Amino acid sequence: MSAESNAYTEAQSFRWWQGNPDITQDEALILDAAAMREAADELLTHRVAQAHDAGMSWTKVGELLGITRQGATKRYSRVGQLPI
Repeated sequence: MSAESNAYTEAQSFRWWQGNPDITQDEALILDAAAMREAADELLTHRVAQAHDAGMSWTKVGELLGITRQGATKRYSRVGQLPI
């Protein structure tokens, strides 16, 4: 079983909104998936910042994420900086 398959299986079992009587099951499934996506995006951003701070190049980050160095730099280089 691949890492992606394992992650998908784990995500399927995430139940934050399900069982809430104020929303439908379909609404709960969407809200749960959105919560997982937000958490995964935050975790990825944090891990990329840690790795880059420790010396990993933007080229390597891009390679790992399947994007270009420029894409990695654009998406993650401003992490932790205040907007101008």
